[in-house]
Amino acid sequence: MSDQFEFFSFRRSEDSPRTTAYARRTDPDTSHEAAESVKPTELETLVLNALRSFGSTGATSHELVAETGMEWQTVSPRLRPLIRKGFAVETDKRRPGPSGRNCIVFVAAEFL
Repeated sequence: MSDQFEFFSFRRSEDSPRTTAYARRTDPDTSHEAAESVKPTELETLVLNALRSFGSTGATSHELVAETGMEWQTVSPRLRPLIRKGFAVETDKRRPGPSGRNCIVFVAAEFL
């Protein structure tokens, strides 16, 4: 058993379905309710559709924020699951973001 503090509670039990919603154990009940109400696959679909609209040019997370109208904190966490599932790819390309720093360019897998 680890001595590390567990920050996130997944609220899983043997008879409950697996959830991908995150809330810290110390968060209030309202945060847990909000986390459970989020439908990650719907959000991933919105982000993926926006990414597809950029075609082979791809998009940075900031460009996806502008395209979807969602907050960066909503868009950015959807990219890794899309990559793991094979729908998106992190390219070697970089483009300047709002701060002028380079940002990773992502492309929908079907455009590679």
